[in-house]
Amino acid sequence: MSLLPFFPGFLYVCPNLPGLCGVYWCKPARLTPPETPRRSYRVRKMNNRGRTPGSAGRTVRPSVQQNGLTMRKRDMTPTRNTNLVPNASFIGDRFLGVRLDQDELDHANHLMTSKLYNKENLNNSISEPNSPEKKNVESEALKQMMRHKSAGALTDADDGDRILCYKKNLAPPPAIGYINQVLYSTNSVINPASSVKKSTRHVKETASKVLDGPGLTKDLYSRHLDWGCHNWVAVALGHELYLWNTETCVIKNFFEDNAPTSEGMITSVRWSQEGRYISLGYASGAVKIYDPNRPKTTEYVRELRTLRVGGASRCASIAWKKQGVMTCGYKSGDIVNHDVRVAQHVVSSWGGDNGHSRDITALEWSSDENMCVSASSDRTAKVWDGRHTRGDGVVQDPEPLFTIDEHTGQVRTAQFCSFRDGILATAGGINDGTVRLWDVKRQCQKIRELNVCETGGVGGIVFNRPYSEMLTASDDGFLRIFRFNANYKLSHEIQASNEPIMDLVGSPYDEVLIGDMEETLKVFQLFTVDKSTNILDRTAPKNVGLNVR
Repeated sequence: MSLLPFFPGFLYVCPNLPGLCGVYWCKPARLTPPETPRRSYRVRKMNNRGRTPGSAGRTVRPSVQQNGLTMRKRDMTPTRNTNLVPNASFIGDRFLGVRLDQDELDHANHLMTSKLYNKENLNNSISEPNSPEKKNVESEALKQMMRHKSAGALTDADDGDRILCYKKNLAPPPAIGYINQVLYSTNSVINPASSVKKSTRHVKETASKVLDGPGLTKDLYSRHLDWGCHNWVAVALGHELYLWNTETCVIKNFFEDNAPTSEGMITSVRWSQEGRYISLGYASGAVKIYDPNRPKTTEYVRELRTLRVGGASRCASIAWKKQGVMTCGYKSGDIVNHDVRVAQHVVSSWGGDNGHSRDITALEWSSDENMCVSASSDRTAKVWDGRHTRGDGVVQDPEPLFTIDEHTGQVRTAQFCSFRDGILATAGGINDGTVRLWDVKRQCQKIRELNVCETGGVGGIVFNRPYSEMLTASDDGFLRIFRFNANYKLSHEIQASNEPIMDLVGSPYDEVLIGDMEETLKVFQLFTVDKSTNILDRTAPKNVGLNVR
């Protein structure tokens, strides 16, 4: 058998060739070109330099001792830490990062091209490649990248940037016929805030101060207390007058056992609006004006003048105007306006056939001093025109603007609302126990009737501006707070005394004072305002202009 060319990948049988009998497999020849010399060959070549004789022919694979194990270079995860790999400048392969999020790459590119890596911030000097300036720039860029990732890529704004800026008239108008897809509306039907219950304020139901008032007259139709604008309280105890400073707790007897007894008992007490003078009404009908600032060197030196009206008896109510006009109500039902600045002090009167037929129980001026309301035991309340107090040719005994005659009992008190212009409140006495609200701007139209006390009358009314509330004191010893809303709801009910409350006065701030038939005086802090939302001037001087001596 002649020699035949061997083709790789075929099986040959040689039975006739001596020494070659058998079956042979021809290995396929390599069809691909030889590999390019790898880098490891160059590494071995360089490592063999300077090797001692006898070690030629052996290939020493670079290895690293880590955690007690010998690991080859190709078995290790690529790292940039040059401390673990000797000759790291010649060993290693390319490091391919995993692109998890394209947004992160875009943000990194933005940081690289932003002001953090401009030419002014980068330090490219060879002497200081890792200067603090460069490290700070890199640290700031890293913080922004981490913040961008942790924030869920909500915004790429820098710290301090305004991401929300509300401006007017910047939104383009919608197209004609466009219908908004409403997800939230301020309509009360779907307003989620309408179902949230508003928190109610806390009211202190116990008295903050309690004082004894021996000799306090048990008369439901006299005014024994008044709280001045300078925080001085005047208390009439029989024939004596006491002044009490609620801040310093100083109590002084105004007359010091020299009270005049010829005029009888004190039936009414009232401070002037500026708090400089105090007027006292007596059972004899006389009205005396005193100046507490004047030094007392001799008897009655503080008395400025005495006002008398012929045929008048028992002055049970007094009201002051800012212009020095004092309005007094008498037992006969007459109402007289006195100008204390002139010798002929009587300037006008409201009475006669158009006035009241029985004693006057309350007098109050409106905040603008255009109207004055009077309450009487004849079961009526009348509203008078305030212009009829000048005495310049005005007709005497004019007709009242309005007459309220719906009460079933005596009208014990009346008060204008301090926070709603034109609202008038009148309270009934025994056998009535109601408070009726009127709108004097609408021909004295009745707004609401509130049943306050079922076993007696209402002795006092105080309005509170910060909370828009009305406080009442009644013969059953309760203080009741009504909110001035659509329903005039009763919000709080406090048992202040076990006896009927005769007097109720309010302070210039957040306190009220009551006087009851137990001959006690009690101070309640019912209208304390939160300091964060306080609209009252608590820092105003309370005792300026009044120095009782």
